[in-house]
This record gives sequence, C-alpha cells and structure tokens, in this order.
Amino acid sequence: MNSRSDSSTRQLAAFTVGAANFPPLARSRAVDAITDCIGCMVAGTREALAGPLLRVLPSADAANGSASAALVGTGRFAAPPDAALFNGTAAHALDYDDTNHPAYAHPSAVLVPTLLALAPGVQARGSDLVTAYIIGLEVFGKLGRALNVAHYKRGWHATCTFGTLAATAAASRLLGLDEQRTIMALGIAASSASGLRANFGSMVKPLHAGQAARNGVLATLLAREGFVASETVLEHRYGYCAVFNDGIDLDLEPLAAFGDPLEILTDYGIALKMFPSCGATHPGIEAALEIHRELDGARIRAVRAGVCEMALAPLIYVMPNTALEGKFSMHYCLAAALVDGVVNLSTFTDAKVADPRIRALISRIDMEVDERVRDESEFPTAVRVQTESGRILERMVLLAIGKPDRWLTATQLYGKFAECASRALSPAQIDEVFQRLRALDSASIFDARVPVSSGRSTDEPPPLATQVAAR
Repeated sequence: MNSRSDSSTRQLAAFTVGAANFPPLARSRAVDAITDCIGCMVAGTREALAGPLLRVLPSADAANGSASAALVGTGRFAAPPDAALFNGTAAHALDYDDTNHPAYAHPSAVLVPTLLALAPGVQARGSDLVTAYIIGLEVFGKLGRALNVAHYKRGWHATCTFGTLAATAAASRLLGLDEQRTIMALGIAASSASGLRANFGSMVKPLHAGQAARNGVLATLLAREGFVASETVLEHRYGYCAVFNDGIDLDLEPLAAFGDPLEILTDYGIALKMFPSCGATHPGIEAALEIHRELDGARIRAVRAGVCEMALAPLIYVMPNTALEGKFSMHYCLAAALVDGVVNLSTFTDAKVADPRIRALISRIDMEVDERVRDESEFPTAVRVQTESGRILERMVLLAIGKPDRWLTATQLYGKFAECASRALSPAQIDEVFQRLRALDSASIFDARVPVSSGRSTDEPPPLATQVAAR
C-alpha cells in the first residue's frame, strides 16, 4: 500500500483540485464532445425508457433554486442526483454517444449529465464545465490504463464502474471542493460503483451511465456537507482497484501520472460515434457501406466479417429480436448496411429489425476472428462479400470514423446533432442550440433551459422542446 502522502487516491484528488491551463485542442475536443452528447441526450429522451424513469423519479414542474436541475426535454425538474440519473440514461439510450479507450466506456454520457445537474447551483461558467469535463475524462482514461482489459473481460461495464469515480472528480472540481473533501467524495463514490455487461442490449445498459452520474453527484454533495469516507479507497487492499480486479493484473502506475499524457489528447482518449450502435460494429459498418456502393444491386451469397478477438465480448447477438439487441449484433449492422446503404437512427427500430430482407441476409453472415487483427484493440474489421455471380468484394477498416485521427468534421458533427435534435426541435432551434453550444467555452453562465411540455399523458415521454443555452 502506498503511504498517505503519495497514495493514488490523494494524487487523484490533488489533480482534480489543481489541474489548469489545458491546451486549446483539449478544450475544443471537450466542447465537441459535450455538444455531441447533448444531441444524443435530447434524442434519448424520446426512447421508451424515459417513461418509466419519469414515473418513478420524484420531480416537479418548476425549478427550486439550487435544489433542483432540469430533466432535459420534459419541462420538469428534480433533485440533482435524480436529474443526473435521468439525463445520463437518456444520453446513452441510443448508444450513439462517444467512447473512450482504454477505458472501453462512454464518458460523456456520464460526465455531461453530472455537470448539468450541478451547474445551476453554482452558476457555473461554460469554461468551468469544459475544465471539469477534461478532468473527468482523465479519470476514465487512467483507470482504464490501470485496470483494463482485465476489468472489462471480467464482465464489468466500465461506463458505470470507472464512470462513478470520473463523475465524482468532475463534480468535485465544478463545486470547488478542496483536496480533503474530494478524497472523501471519491471514498463515498467508490462503494457505489457497479455495472454488469450481462445487461448489454437492454434498458439497463444506458441506466449504467445515469447511475454513474447520480453516484458522482450524490457523493460530491455528501462530501461537501462533511460526510466521511476512506482516504485510501483506490489503493487499499480491500479498495476499488484490488476488489474490482480480484487483486490481479493491477498496474497502479497510471494513477500516479494524471495529466501525463492528458487523455483527451491521446490517440483513443475520446471518440465520437458516426453510427448509433456499439463501437465494435463501426469499422464493419463503414466497410459494408463501401461495399454496398459497389454492389449495383447484385444478390449476395455470403458475407464474412473478420474481427479482433475483443469484438466478441460486446457483440453478443446474431439474430436480434429488438432494436437494442441489434446495436450489439455485428450480423444485423452489416446486413442493414448492405441492404439499405445507410445506418442511422432509423436503422435501430423494432420494425427495421423485423425486416425480412435483413433477417434473410443475417443467416448468410459469418463472424470470426481474423488472424490479421486478432490482438488489436480498436475493433478493426474486414468485410468480405461474395455475390451470386461469384464476384468477391472485400474492405478492411482499421480505425472508426470519429477517433482523434479521423475526428468528425464540423459538417459531420452538425449533421449528427441535427439528426438527433430533430426528434424535438425545429430547424431554427437546432441551429440556435448548436451555435450556443459551440460557444460554450466562452460563455459566462451555462444554463440548460427546458420549456414545459403539455398535452401528453404523463405515462409516456413528453414531446421535447429542449433549449440548451450558453449565455
């Protein structure tokens, strides 16, 4: 165990409190990620999971000062932990939100709802949110370096396990906690972290993001009020790292190097999604879309997807029965891309999953480990299509669109935001919200304003009229 002065927990707290002067590229990437996440969140509140959450979470029709935060898109407000739970679940509902390696997690769906829940209570500036976001992402990445890939392979969903501590660090910075209270917040949060990959393909997977955000908000608020916890929760023999990884495959050196390198500037530290499905499907989808353009209507006899070994872990469905399962089926994603020539939000509906053309093609698709990419970690995929005439078409995509080396252009980012936000907003509103978010880092006060919706049963998700403003 490390001494008190150099413990991993204390080093994390010191970084959280003291980190400053992040490079412009780090801040611009954070703004892109926050913008992208809010678009995903708006769209996610249209999903079926929003209804049960709204019926269960205590909420009100009016804000109650710093004691409440907006439930995005509903015109309702709730206590900050509950708002974080709702908004986080919505942000990850479509699996369209960003990812992080080596954490193998969805950072923004945790961090952005955490910050939205607490920002009104401290009249946070836009730049405060950007700084806190970068700190939270740093925690995701360093925990991934310390515990993965063993942690992921054990069945933990790092969006919640890592996300709980990442949300706590981001929240502690936004609320201005000192080092000792940040340590307490981390100690409280560590005992809340969980999340099982058995729930992939169900409503519980996005709930993990909401749970992590809620855990971070609650832990930080408790620590601010004097709640006491372990001071060595990361490195203790019965602490976070040892317990989650059974004391095996631990490398705590990354937890002594916060900010070196800065995760948001690394090759895989943050990746925006081009398609609303599991990130392990994205290179395969891109390859299939390229092949679709060359098929010229030719009938397909067989398809082979050659993947890395790690892709087998999240891609647990072959013939999906629901849209959620389809997001974790390489077979479905490839079939949809080859049949329709497009993969977007409309691809992942129960009606589309039942499309007989797609289901027929799924039966002719095989997925297997490709020796050329067996040990790769970025889910490279080779798609090989044989037509009825015997023609062979093959494409390999090594790195998904949206990774730092293939970052979304401004046009692509806007197009995705508009696709998501169009579920709620008019074209004029989409433009206004998007431009306000682009100016987030220079905003004096960040304000998420959600007009009251009406004329709809409270048993179903309300129509959205989200206005997210940075002023």
